[in-house]
Amino acid sequence: MSTLAQTKGKVDAAYIVKSVIGIAIMIAFRFIPAPEPITACGMALLGEFIGLIYLWSAVDMMWPTFVAMVLFGLDATVIYPNSWQQAGVYEAGQQSFGNWIAIFVMGCLLICFALEKAGTIRRICMWFVTRKVARKSPWMFTFMLILSALVIALFLDVAPAELFVLGVAHEMFDVMGFKKGDRWPRYVVVMIAFSAVIGFAMTPICHTLPILWMSIYASITGNPANIVAYVCAAAPVGAIIWALMMLWMKKVIKVDKDVPQLENVDWAKIDAMRPGPMDKREKIVVTVSILLIACWVVPSIISLLGPNNPLYPLYLAMARLADSSFLFLAIALLAIIKVDGEPLLDLNEAFRKIEWLPVVLLAGIMMVAGAMGEASTGIPAWISTYIVPLVAGMNPYAMVALVCVLCVILTNVANNVPVGIIFVSAGVPMCLELGVNPFPLALGVCVAANLAYTIPPAYVPIGIAYADPYCNGKTVFKNGCYMAVVSMIICAIVIYPLANLFH
Repeated sequence: MSTLAQTKGKVDAAYIVKSVIGIAIMIAFRFIPAPEPITACGMALLGEFIGLIYLWSAVDMMWPTFVAMVLFGLDATVIYPNSWQQAGVYEAGQQSFGNWIAIFVMGCLLICFALEKAGTIRRICMWFVTRKVARKSPWMFTFMLILSALVIALFLDVAPAELFVLGVAHEMFDVMGFKKGDRWPRYVVVMIAFSAVIGFAMTPICHTLPILWMSIYASITGNPANIVAYVCAAAPVGAIIWALMMLWMKKVIKVDKDVPQLENVDWAKIDAMRPGPMDKREKIVVTVSILLIACWVVPSIISLLGPNNPLYPLYLAMARLADSSFLFLAIALLAIIKVDGEPLLDLNEAFRKIEWLPVVLLAGIMMVAGAMGEASTGIPAWISTYIVPLVAGMNPYAMVALVCVLCVILTNVANNVPVGIIFVSAGVPMCLELGVNPFPLALGVCVAANLAYTIPPAYVPIGIAYADPYCNGKTVFKNGCYMAVVSMIICAIVIYPLANLFH
């Protein structure tokens, strides 16, 4: 959407008004007297933060980042007094697009592009639905199809994961003779969308928002987020929620009795949808991707064993290289290796086709949210003075449970991006002031703020399900309300003890 939004040749006045309001918020705060102990640059930063949240939620998720960079540049050298930049806007560039997390996510998008083009994602989906166990009953076929969506979403961004599996599902609907509006396809679309949402929350691997929120946690605490600890704590939570979703589906639609089309499936047609044997290109892409994930995970596993284990020097060496180094090496390797004269990863093609929204979004929020933890803004001191006393007597378990419940509620009525940003940015400093381990709270936000199921503005996958020709909004919303309640209960009970166990 362009800045001068037009609809059928006419200027969209509402869009212009909302844009002006958002920019006005970003500017106006710098002229408001700062309440002690917040400083003048802290007030300016709060205005940019609130304005960005408003613009991202109500207007656009791309161009506001660039406006924020200009305004941030006016105060950047005050926020970072040791900055070597001569002009603050260059410090803004370093803190935004120069931030490692923006570059890291861009690299993840390139690897995902290589996997998609190689056909690996479709292969995974079809592997699940063509297993012998999937042919035992209509319910097992349904179960394996939905399970494939969950597995793919564990390592692929949420919208592509959903769209890939929906593409395969649509082919199956046609092969089996289903019509648009039939009950089984309707529920399959809903559960694929929900599975993509849950899988996205279960790991931070190539997942934009968990990476973003854990990076805010890391920038505030000074401690890197442990991928293994994240997965060990978050994966069981997601698995429980997904299992309860499948029990709900089995009870609601009674696949084995109510869906006659699944009784006489032409398995030859389903098998014909499978990709052929892996060719040389796909084998190399998959091998490089597996090695990359191993380089990310192995250091975290070694670190959990403590400094006295014999592999600790390996951890120190790999930690020195950092996750981004392995990612860039994998990208370079895929670009260098050619099969039949074509690179495994054509970077020119990839840069044209990958989605740039996550990179721009992350650049903007890392610039602003990262700066909010700087002592020069006075914001940490304000939280310590006025917010921490409100929860000082609260049990840490209860505090994390409350945050999880609030995150699930808010993310189902508002966009999940600002929900996560606000709770991590405010909650982690609060935990540090209380002397409480901030990881359970940060993990709770990373999981709970992603569990949006009810309305399109809450999360992209829900909007896709609403718009799917085999589905409708009423079915999504009704089942989404059930999933929101389940998610609140499970997150509130399970996240805190698991997070403390593994971190």
